[in-house]
Amino acid sequence: MTGKTRKILIIITAFLLMLIPAVFIIRNRGILWSILKPFVIGIIIAYIFNPLVEALIKRGLGRMTAVLIVYSAVLSAAAGLMSFLLPSVYREAMKMMDILPSYALRAKEYLDGVYLRFSRSLTPELREAIRNNIDYIQEIVIIQVNRTADKLVGIFKGLVNWIIALVVSFYLLKDKDYFLDLIGYIIPVRLRQDTARVGREIDSVLMGFIRGELLVALVVGALASIGFLLIDLNFAILMGIITGLGEIIPYFGPILGGVPVVVVGLMESPTKALWAIGIVLIIQQLESGIITPKIMGDSVGMHPVFIILSLLVAAHFFGLVGMLLAVPVAAVIKVLAMYVFDKIVNSVR
Repeated sequence: MTGKTRKILIIITAFLLMLIPAVFIIRNRGILWSILKPFVIGIIIAYIFNPLVEALIKRGLGRMTAVLIVYSAVLSAAAGLMSFLLPSVYREAMKMMDILPSYALRAKEYLDGVYLRFSRSLTPELREAIRNNIDYIQEIVIIQVNRTADKLVGIFKGLVNWIIALVVSFYLLKDKDYFLDLIGYIIPVRLRQDTARVGREIDSVLMGFIRGELLVALVVGALASIGFLLIDLNFAILMGIITGLGEIIPYFGPILGGVPVVVVGLMESPTKALWAIGIVLIIQQLESGIITPKIMGDSVGMHPVFIILSLLVAAHFFGLVGMLLAVPVAAVIKVLAMYVFDKIVNSVR
């Protein structure tokens, strides 16, 4: 067997070893996600908190002390914020679940009114087609209302997962050296240097993206909440939070976050909807022109075409959660692909 043939076989074997677990994960994604969700969240929390812990360690504190200080400070700040926001958000969420059925009924009455107003000038066949489509739209609205209510309740039920995630992240930070040694033991000696280099590149991309996106979401959510309160929009704080969270998803997120705001505005009055749209558009202009460039820059170094493609693929297989994780995962895949491509090119030379 020649050296070139051996390299080709190694590449094919490596590809298959990556493909088999990928297919298994996609086929069983629902079960795997329900099991691994708190661990994934825990890893993300630990990753975000790690720079704070390392900064305290550099000042001479022990790792355990540093972790306890970071957790105490972050949880105290979160508790203070939640004591201010959570009661309002909870009341608005409960109020929304009570009002959503009436919103659906008003939407139905509005569509029926539009149908009656214009149906006299239409042929019987066209009237029947429009009537069927209106019924279909109403059915979709009712389904979405029920799903929204279930998701709002699920947010509060998901607190158990967050508690487990916090415990997992605490142990990951406390025993970081143990886990790094474990990873180092698994990786062959000849690959450790390359692994460390790739790991630093991934860390740089991910940390820039996560910090930037969270800060952008916080700024946009705060501005949106203030704007909605000024126009006295129903569920102003909740709509502001939804608008801010939408910023985490590039390109599609602002649309997903803006739709509920427009719907809530329309249910009050067309004027209120126009004001809400105006606020969303102004904030989007500020976000795209000032906030994101200042905070993010080109944090992942990916062309918009590839970002949109990753979002569409992730949305198809994993839904909203997939869209939230699509860009950082795509950035990691890019770093790994560039490493593999570089190795292949160098081996051929």
